Amino acid sequence: MVKGVIAGFENASLDRSVVAVVFTATGPYAFCTGGNTKEYSEFYSMRCDEYGQYMELFNHMVDSILACKKPVICRVNGLRVAG
Repeated sequence: MVKGVIAGFENASLDRSVVAVVFTATGPYAFCTGGNTKEYSEFYSMRCDEYGQYMELFNHMVDSILACKKPVICRVNGLRVAG
């Protein structure tokens, strides 16, 4: 999924027919940027290399959003809490 998001933002940046990007979930699913920190700590506590790879990929996704040359709208399907 993360690789698809990266590709989507990179492609949108280069596509002259795209005027804006709407980032949202599809179907009955909710879009969420949060994570289960307890689950992460349990899963990655003994997998430092895997965690590093995951964070590198995640950071690349965030960079692709920030570097997008089109306006980006985050459409939330529900409540928004915090920032």
